[in-house]
Amino acid sequence: MLTEMVRLSYQHRAFYCYVILSVWIFLLVAGMYKYMGVDENNSFQVKPISSDHPIREFSRHFKPDIKTKRIFKLCNPPDDINPGVEGKIDSNLTLEGVFIFIRHGDRGPLAHIRNISTVNCAGDLKKNTIYESYKNFLDNATLYYRSIWSQFLGPFHGFPMLPSNTKYCKIGELTTLGIGQLLKTGLLLKNAYFNKLNFSNNTITTNDIVIYSTRYRRTVQSAIALLYTFLNDDNDNNNNYQNFAKLTLKESSSYTFCNNECACPIADKYLKKFYKETGNRLKSHPAVGELIKQSSKIVFEMPDQMKTTHPYNLRDALLTYICHGASLPCINNNSRQCIKSEHITGLFAYTEWESRLNIKSINRKKYGLLRAYGMLKNIVNHMVQMISESKPKIVLFSGHDKTLEYLSIALGILSDNTILPHYATRFIIEICRTNNNNNINNNNDANDYYFRVIVNGKDVTQTIPFCKFTNYYSASYIDKNNDGDYYRKEYKLCSIESIIRQIHDDYFSPFNATNFKDACTN
Repeated sequence: MLTEMVRLSYQHRAFYCYVILSVWIFLLVAGMYKYMGVDENNSFQVKPISSDHPIREFSRHFKPDIKTKRIFKLCNPPDDINPGVEGKIDSNLTLEGVFIFIRHGDRGPLAHIRNISTVNCAGDLKKNTIYESYKNFLDNATLYYRSIWSQFLGPFHGFPMLPSNTKYCKIGELTTLGIGQLLKTGLLLKNAYFNKLNFSNNTITTNDIVIYSTRYRRTVQSAIALLYTFLNDDNDNNNNYQNFAKLTLKESSSYTFCNNECACPIADKYLKKFYKETGNRLKSHPAVGELIKQSSKIVFEMPDQMKTTHPYNLRDALLTYICHGASLPCINNNSRQCIKSEHITGLFAYTEWESRLNIKSINRKKYGLLRAYGMLKNIVNHMVQMISESKPKIVLFSGHDKTLEYLSIALGILSDNTILPHYATRFIIEICRTNNNNNINNNNDANDYYFRVIVNGKDVTQTIPFCKFTNYYSASYIDKNNDGDYYRKEYKLCSIESIIRQIHDDYFSPFNATNFKDACTN
């Protein structure tokens, strides 16, 4: 009898352990996937919008914490814009030129949203001395240097240089916070490149800096804010205006900067196929679709079919509230419904997850390759100029998130910073020359020239597939870690020859074609 009791006791103990282990695993999984559950079979869960409310109204502000940190990072406030590896090159290299691609700064939503008139888009920049200095510079430019300023603006003459209302958000307009982002970026890039390119404020020439912008106020204003801090001479305000007098803004009719290689009928077919992929994925997650539909009714004043079915439109609109500390919107129909924190985390988790799956889309890749060809061709032409003529030294493209996305596709770069580029993202291409006997004898050998790509301060050159790095230039520089200790950091450069070969010989191989025309009509 005693033996039987002992046996049963062990059985019960094993059963209890099994129960406790099961509960522990359940709690662990529930904690990990509170707002989302994802696998390669497209499993995704979100919390639906409910009209149930506690007796005490919940906070309608979306606040930063561990779970929301990645979302607030998309806002990219000026204090978060910090130096990276820009300009840090080996002593055996000479910096010959720099391509700067930017997404415009923080802007208002692209559609009418609820309570937009109460969203403060100025932040604390009114107290910022750099912003005040920039504002005074613009005021004097229009008053005392009108002809110089008009010449610099070129096709953008008559554009306002600051947001029409410096406090509140306007539809699609750059905000005061956006101005601050580009002022900080320009200062950062000046510290990295101004001296290394042998610039001084009285030696800049007309051919040194080339500037392209799309015909949107937000991209024009972003470019000028960046140039102001990059060229600013604190000791001579008159020299600041003379520097701008040597430059001219050039207009791009497309956000892809495609020049003469824009029309491409096949590209639109790839885009439609890609949209079908994302649409089918959303249909397979009805809870997410319902979240988007219900949230859109709350967020947009005039929701239409496109906005209620597209997660990225809703995501863009919600950033207006999130990035400016505004209250999340509510509506009062039959019952009061509000956007809550879990709705935002669920939506943003879905868009981030989907964007990573989109990287694998062949249709997206082909569309991006065709759209980016004209821009990449222009880049290579400028690279050849930098090698043969040592000019220009700076080429600036002020564009949009899609500008950077398609450029990344063209180069084969798969980086978190280029999947969904945040406001004021900076995408840098540095052109370097090795210091050897050819250079001493003034022989410009293309084999002596290399480039590297830096996105928001991070070197991503090694992710470019056509570089292959079987015959690369390896370099290093002395840097400091977080503890203040110095160490040697190594990096690799891609040869200019590689990108020239890519654009001339291999670019259209995914289309079984050898040129842009055939790829677009085949």
